[in-house]
Amino acid sequence: MTCWWDGHKTLESVRVRQSIVVPDVHGCPQFLVWVDKHFSDRSLILLGDLIHRGPDSRTCLQMALAWAEAGRATLLWGNHEYWVWDEGLRLEETQREDWFRSEEAELVSQYEDASEGLPELIRDMERFALLARPYCVEGEMLCAHAARPSLGLTADNILDNGYIWDSPELGLHPLPTNFFPALTYSVHGHSILKEPVVDLNNDHVVYLDLGSSKTVRFCVWDAENKRIIFYDD
Repeated sequence: MTCWWDGHKTLESVRVRQSIVVPDVHGCPQFLVWVDKHFSDRSLILLGDLIHRGPDSRTCLQMALAWAEAGRATLLWGNHEYWVWDEGLRLEETQREDWFRSEEAELVSQYEDASEGLPELIRDMERFALLARPYCVEGEMLCAHAARPSLGLTADNILDNGYIWDSPELGLHPLPTNFFPALTYSVHGHSILKEPVVDLNNDHVVYLDLGSSKTVRFCVWDAENKRIIFYDD
């Protein structure tokens, strides 16, 4: 069973098979195409950072949105999506265009090369903001972009934004087993590593981000079989 949080209520969905967890793709849609080809019968959890760095953030974002709106994927906030939302989308409409063209010129250019440009980008980011969650729980696994969330009195009371910014050297909050007793480990992206980390016995954590937009190395986590699967052209 997968649960995710929108700050107001819990949504639950029974899944036949556990999900494939997909880390940061950063504007490189070939990794999502590979995921779609190899795991067409699986639900997906996308750890965020769909945009920036790579050549085609538009395709990455729109593929993810289509999956989420079809009920196939759970979208989680990454720090790159959060930056665009917190700094740009929250501005008054009259200020947005100036901000996007000064701070997000490359992202706007990718949209202009393939579509109507900035208006479509803003619509896609607004769709993402409506769908994305800070974290999700599926059975014994918690997923969040960078680290486990720090929770308050309720499961949707998130005390800080470390879940999108923290790095492994800062350590991890305890698994919130007071809310989710079945939890045994968590899965994250965000921090670029030379190799994925799978430690289900000591720190009870999996780290997946291999800096794919630069290294062309990519992997996903198969939650059903508890194993890393590497991208292979």
